[in-house]
Amino acid sequence: MDFDSPLQITTFVLLLGKTISDKLKYYVLTILHTESSMGWGGQEIRIVNESAGMARRGHRIIVAAPVNSNIFRRAQDAGLQVLPSEFRKKNPFSVFSAVSMIDGIKPDIINTHSSSDSWVSSMAAKLSRTRPKIIRTRHLSTPISRSFPSRVIYDLLPDAVMTTGEEIRQRMIRFNGFRDSKIYAIPTGIDICRFNPDKVEPAFRSDSFAVGMVGVLRSWKGHVFLLRAIPDIVKHIPNAHFYIVGEGPQRENIEGIVRDMLLQDRVSLLGHREDIPEIMASLDVIVHPSYAGEGIPQSLLQALAMKRPVVASDAGAIKEIIMDNTTGYLIESENPNRIAEKVAVLYQRPELGEVFGENGRRLVVEKHSIEHMLDKIEALYRELFDNE
Repeated sequence: MDFDSPLQITTFVLLLGKTISDKLKYYVLTILHTESSMGWGGQEIRIVNESAGMARRGHRIIVAAPVNSNIFRRAQDAGLQVLPSEFRKKNPFSVFSAVSMIDGIKPDIINTHSSSDSWVSSMAAKLSRTRPKIIRTRHLSTPISRSFPSRVIYDLLPDAVMTTGEEIRQRMIRFNGFRDSKIYAIPTGIDICRFNPDKVEPAFRSDSFAVGMVGVLRSWKGHVFLLRAIPDIVKHIPNAHFYIVGEGPQRENIEGIVRDMLLQDRVSLLGHREDIPEIMASLDVIVHPSYAGEGIPQSLLQALAMKRPVVASDAGAIKEIIMDNTTGYLIESENPNRIAEKVAVLYQRPELGEVFGENGRRLVVEKHSIEHMLDKIEALYRELFDNE
């Protein structure tokens, strides 16, 4: 390129600098996550892991949540910037407070996650001076009503909707009629280095055949169906022992069922655990009998990464990772007899479990690592700005 004067050179340098600066903003972003949930489960874990991953990639990440929520403390522990925030729907003061927060942070993107924070933060983003892009993440597969408010929060206010599974995306398109061009399925990614069966030592060793469930103790996770399957499983596997890992609102109910069925010697409730790779390494089979509410469960991806054979029900987007007779057994929901049947097969044919484990690990490494998830999210970010 030839220049006829110093002025042309100066103009070219300034334009080039502006172009580079404009392009860089697509890749180095300020991202504000809002979460009104007080609990700690797959949804909140994904937010923290996703945020930490994006921070490692150089983005400025801020999490806004109630100060006494689990995610507030967990995000702080992960080294993330956290702001105490209350999200109250139908409360204009909450919206105005969020506007002030957004104007102070000047985020490029706001990613909302639960109902209350989505309403407050989305409205505030539209009222703010900075007008950031809005992403609404839908973590669960529970049906969304066809009401006008649902259309507002999922179709009109956000610039994009992120789901944790293709099944959830398709349901939003077919059942709700939301625009497919705005909805992106990006399943949760797993740290394949942390969940590596070649490097993890079991949390415990036992002579029993260890069958486990890992997840928050919620009714729709289907713990009751595993418990009802135990008498039939024991007929085929006399030395079977059952481990339920997690905490949640159903703990008292689960304990009551264990007592009523006289299973105290067969079932161990381990509570909330942070050593999930070690727990997975201790189990011979993972059972996941959910009947509702699922995206792609992180516990199943973790089980596959640890080469554990899985028996899971066909709920939500589970079938996207549990392919029947390939990465595990996929069965109909709410069927204790089928749970018992498939667990017995895996006990009788350990070589089949090894094949499922190898296939599962390969699937996670190739399609469901955390880096794969972060790549897809960054691609979404770039698309939002490229379409301006």
